[in-house]
Amino acid sequence: MKQKLWILTTVVDSLDSLLEGQPGFLNQYFDVTIVSSPSDRIANVAEREGVCWKAVEMRRTIAPLHDLLSIWRMFRLLRKHRPDIIQSYTPKAGLVTMIAGRLARVPRRVHGIVGMPLMEAQGIRRSLMKLAEQFTYFNATALTSNSFGLRDFVHARLTKKIVTVIGNGSINGVDINHYSLANDNDNDNDNDNVRTSLGISDQNTVFVYVGRLVPDKGIIELIEAFVELADSHFDVDLLLVGEQEEKLTPLPIRTREKMACSDRIHAIGWHFDVRPYLAAANVFVLPSYREGLPNSVIEAGAMSLPSIVTDINGCNEVIIEGVNGFLIPIKNSSILFSTMNEIMKGGIELRVLGDAARQQVVEFYGRNFLWHKILDFYQHLGEEPTYCR
Repeated sequence: MKQKLWILTTVVDSLDSLLEGQPGFLNQYFDVTIVSSPSDRIANVAEREGVCWKAVEMRRTIAPLHDLLSIWRMFRLLRKHRPDIIQSYTPKAGLVTMIAGRLARVPRRVHGIVGMPLMEAQGIRRSLMKLAEQFTYFNATALTSNSFGLRDFVHARLTKKIVTVIGNGSINGVDINHYSLANDNDNDNDNDNVRTSLGISDQNTVFVYVGRLVPDKGIIELIEAFVELADSHFDVDLLLVGEQEEKLTPLPIRTREKMACSDRIHAIGWHFDVRPYLAAANVFVLPSYREGLPNSVIEAGAMSLPSIVTDINGCNEVIIEGVNGFLIPIKNSSILFSTMNEIMKGGIELRVLGDAARQQVVEFYGRNFLWHKILDFYQHLGEEPTYCR
């Protein structure tokens, strides 16, 4: 009889995109159930993966009373179904699940650390977030991280428990056949269709960003740098593939106005399949303030795109300066502009950098490799010590 493995995230978006395919793969070896906040999409994700699903309301914001109710509901669900392993991702799902799991006596409770919002938080909010993280780790029997730098940060500031990096990092790896220019005959058409639909010339240099349009991702600096760049070069465009979070973490009004006023900034919105936009671009940009190990950078690399990223953990584990992209300081629109401007001058061999980016991803971040490493981790849970010596 298969052991029961539950995979839990705060919202279904994480299950839908960040963990795509993984629950289905693991379901060959475990009886997998996915759990997230109620959504019309969770049943569709479960059907796609061929797994069961449950829903428990969880809020991403700090909401103590509501969180207690979520813990109670999760406890009742876990006690009723008695999974053997629970695996949580994202901060709030981790807090709710690890506490409820301990109360329900789930024997193996794993929390996956894939980002650290408290890195940019200030004051009382930072203190509360730090306390929540530490309480999550205390109630977990095992911890994983999707990057070595994030693991080191957690060890230095938050816990002495062992934090395991599976494989070379990443939460889900990348399907190197799916994200490939060479193996996708439709990419040339995708490139032409995207550029044509947006009125972008084949001769233009296109920078692309994929992700949430929020301040922590460096969108303010990206817009400032690009507006200055567009003033100097008529043959440049920027694609923004993702949605704004107008209620939770809105962009400043000034940034939104600059986006709206430029006919060379193309806000595409959220798309499940980002390959056409990567195929239409020349350079990927992620000037984020904090990351675990970003899927978007390895997906761009698999599509043979060099990247401009900030020199932070995760990003600097994928990008090597001058080899497959460029590293810049955080919150520095001037250096971001200078780097983009150097590319526009034409002296940088983007194709060479892109080929190196593809090679790096194939060697270290292939999905099949990572999934089997994750399977091995689950199958040997409990055999390793819990605390660093």
